[in-house]
Parts: sequence; C-alpha cells; structure tokens
Amino acid sequence: MTTSVSYIVNCSFAWFIVALAVVGYYLTLRRMGEKWLFWIVLGVGWGFFALANTLLVAGVSTGMPVLIAIWLSSYVLVVTSMALLFIKLTHIKHIKEV
Repeated sequence: MTTSVSYIVNCSFAWFIVALAVVGYYLTLRRMGEKWLFWIVLGVGWGFFALANTLLVAGVSTGMPVLIAIWLSSYVLVVTSMALLFIKLTHIKHIKEV
C-alpha cells in the first residue's frame, strides 16, 4: 500500500499542533500562574488524531472501526477543548468586569 501525501501532511500537522499545545500549556502556566485545562484537552485530542494518521502512514493493519473510533474521539476532545476555552475566557471577562 502506498502512503498518500495527504496522510503524511496531516500526520505532521497534527503532531505540530500537539507540540504547540504543550508549549502553550507551559507558557500559560509560567506567565499567568494558571493551569488551563483547555491546552491539555486540545493536546490529547490532536494527539489522537495524530495517532490515527501515524497508524495510516506506518501501514499498521488496524481496522477501519478502530480508526473511526480514534478520529471521533479526537473530534469530541477538540470540541470539548474549545468549549473549555470559551468558558475560561468568559470567566476571565466576568472577573475583570467586577
């Protein structure tokens, strides 16, 4: 099986986003002194997406139901991280107004 270039690009991009999430978590922790759960959930969500693409690029024989489950869980985690970010930003705005 030949690996499609799109899988390689998606895999590289996903691992890059995971690295950015880790860096974002540590920068937020160091500069603000707060642990934002958003960064962790975003990193794990993109990590699942990167794992699925890595399995495809590496040619590991996993069934499509397994890949679909990994992809769906990554989408759920990324959407959850966005919701956590909105909640955190709303909370910060509310604190600044008071």
